[in-house]
Amino acid sequence: MDPEVHSLTGAYVCDALEPAERDAFEHHLARCATCAAEVAELRETTALLAAATAQAPPARLKTAVDARIAVTRQIPPVVAPVPARIAARPRRRWFTAAGWGLATGLAAVVAVLGVRVQDQQHQIDQSRQRDAGISTLLSAPDARTDSVAVRTGGTGMVLVSRSRDEAAITINGLSQPAPGRTYQLWMIGPSGIRSGGLLPTGTEASNSVLAHGLGDAQTIGLTVEPAGGSAQPTTTPVMLLPMPA
Repeated sequence: MDPEVHSLTGAYVCDALEPAERDAFEHHLARCATCAAEVAELRETTALLAAATAQAPPARLKTAVDARIAVTRQIPPVVAPVPARIAARPRRRWFTAAGWGLATGLAAVVAVLGVRVQDQQHQIDQSRQRDAGISTLLSAPDARTDSVAVRTGGTGMVLVSRSRDEAAITINGLSQPAPGRTYQLWMIGPSGIRSGGLLPTGTEASNSVLAHGLGDAQTIGLTVEPAGGSAQPTTTPVMLLPMPA
């Protein structure tokens, strides 16, 4: 096989190989302990990243959809023609002033629910973009992983590709920060310390961030900072995660 076969571990885990390539690689995999170990590590990373990015739809989303259904006009049923003697009768006024007021109120509710549904869709789109980026990163030939325990509880894991100058940082089981505080990532290297962004917080037990432009960063730090973040770390890091070379 091609000497570059060892670089196919990421593509194999992502199921991105052609059938013939997959068969040949599996034949190689059965005899190569190094590739077998790397495939196992990447599969573990894939499982953790999937758990970190999975999102259960919020209960209010169903309420919003039900509310829209209640006020959305449906296609009218097919009915027989109305007899002339009935059609000649004067039509009743169904909409009173109170009825118009109710219609106006429902329109306002629909508008508010529409904004909320759009916000949910925006979050879903962001999650899909992040998942696509992580999948691409995972298939990079030089993708490497490492993990470390977080001092306040939980585990930090990094998936890094120097050729793509990108890294996916995942924190599992992280406790929620105190009110008015937030978690902030730091990229630490010979040239100094710079912010890697604020870590998303919520009810999830896992958080994942896709970082671009690693530069000479060798370690990923995590500190607890005031809400909004800091220009430089102001507390002792609760995690120092080495980035694989």
